[in-house]
Amino acid sequence: MTGAPSRVTIPRYHSLDRLRASIMLLGVVRHAAMSYEPTVFEAWPYKDPQADVLVHWLIVFIRVFQLPVFFAIAGFFAAYLVQARGIRGFLRHRWSRVGVVFLVAWPVVAGTMYFVVTFASRFSSVPPSYTYSVDELTTAHALRYIFMHLWFLYHLMILCVVASGVRLLVVRIPEGVRARALDLCERLVHRGGIAVLALAAGAILYRMQSWEIDYYAGPFPPLRMLGLWGLFFAFGWLLFCRRGTLEGFKRPAWPLFAAGIACFFAYRFFADAGCHAGPDRVCTGTSEAYHLGTVVFLSLSMCALAYSLIGLFLRYMNRPSSRWRYMADASYWIYIVHVPFVIMVPLLFARIPLPGIVKLALVVTMATGLILLTYRYFVRSTFIGKQLNGRRYPRSAT
Repeated sequence: MTGAPSRVTIPRYHSLDRLRASIMLLGVVRHAAMSYEPTVFEAWPYKDPQADVLVHWLIVFIRVFQLPVFFAIAGFFAAYLVQARGIRGFLRHRWSRVGVVFLVAWPVVAGTMYFVVTFASRFSSVPPSYTYSVDELTTAHALRYIFMHLWFLYHLMILCVVASGVRLLVVRIPEGVRARALDLCERLVHRGGIAVLALAAGAILYRMQSWEIDYYAGPFPPLRMLGLWGLFFAFGWLLFCRRGTLEGFKRPAWPLFAAGIACFFAYRFFADAGCHAGPDRVCTGTSEAYHLGTVVFLSLSMCALAYSLIGLFLRYMNRPSSRWRYMADASYWIYIVHVPFVIMVPLLFARIPLPGIVKLALVVTMATGLILLTYRYFVRSTFIGKQLNGRRYPRSAT
């Protein structure tokens, strides 16, 4: 084998389309929630007077599984593209749909964010030291935040290039050896595979400076972050290679979900008790026992929730749905443009005396609705939609 394309016939995984769209929408929720999180946790351009600690817990919970699941889905479909198009076709596709989009969207979003941050910070309920200022974004922290939320596309391109190189090396291994290795992976997926995945994730998480998933949106991502995303990307890739194992995710989905929730609370106990975040979210905790407990339960929660969400969507949401297909198509656009929306929309509710969690629901609904309107009328049937989705869709088509 030389990495040449081969015919691949697989059913459409409507469940993974829905999971991808849902995970993307959780990104809208997570970023919108930053305006309602108490200032003692994290800075944001606009902070609403009605802060709510429940919102903080929501943000932390979503962070545990959102990106691991998304990178696993990306790995699954990357493996499909390689098998269907070959390495060259795969890289051309990823460059067009990811690389070009990143290069075009980044300066536009960055320019928009400059004005949005400047404007929104004037209405924040807390002093500037608790918010992002333009000076901070353009000086000391510029390199770290330069790609903003679009860092995901940058990291994904790196992983696709690395995966292509690994694929070219792997195909030189005798086919029988490769088949036995994949058979072993297939047996492990549901027979201790989650423990292996959690052990590997834990070893990487142990190197994180924040005792959780570090944040970096610059051009030189730390190896520990690429290693974590690469782990789940490879997991998704292997699932495609042995996609018959997907059926086994359904039965234990609920028990694993419950276990993931329990491990989440254990993780937060150790993290809150032992880690005192300093500048740039670097943990200043010194207790090795608390550090180890944080890493162990975070990795277990991360993997259990990833397994369970894949299983729950395969079990309950694998039916065709024109509405969900539409949302899956729109999710890429939502991801690119949502941050300016969720910074500005909260200003409309600033003087309304409602609980922060209620305001959050209103902001997410309004921001998502506005973004979907822009998608329908300015993206879906235009050259932008073709670049994002691979083809132009009629506005009314779902």
